[in-house]
Amino acid sequence: MTKVKFRTPSGSAIYPWLQPGRPDTAFDAEGKYKVQLKMDAKAAQSLVDEIKQVKLDAFGAKGECHMPFSTDEETGEIIFKLQSKYQPKYVDASGNPIPEDKVPSMFGGSTLKASGILDPYNKNGKGVSMRLGAIQIINPVSGSGGDAEFDAVEGYTVTNGDLDHGFEKVTQEEAHDY
Repeated sequence: MTKVKFRTPSGSAIYPWLQPGRPDTAFDAEGKYKVQLKMDAKAAQSLVDEIKQVKLDAFGAKGECHMPFSTDEETGEIIFKLQSKYQPKYVDASGNPIPEDKVPSMFGGSTLKASGILDPYNKNGKGVSMRLGAIQIINPVSGSGGDAEFDAVEGYTVTNGDLDHGFEKVTQEEAHDY
């Protein structure tokens, strides 16, 4: 079966597991680097057509076949599913290689492009997979670290008395006595 190189348009990352040296090991002890990329259907159409052609070349027109993309029912956007057991290469928005220790955090919502191989398979079912080879980081989104950013509203407000949590304040010397 013929493997074909691909490159995605820019997409918004969903559940990325792309940090160097940190593959997702939840369902595979060796781990997998993976991401779903969501993008406008019009921008995705040529890649969808390319995947369908790989399926047609590998398996013909008949029969069911797992495809590595789906359509978001609410928005009509296309979601591509990419993965690899090998760590991808990383490049910045200008195409310059990024050293592993300089790769920024990539959380959901990061704008990325991906490249790799369309790989037809016929083991435990048949289908086409998108084997991840490289990630272009266009606009990384980092986690908030749990910071809460809310507008003030009427309701419960912490007072100075609430801040000490009811503990008696003691000096450092007194703390050693406990």
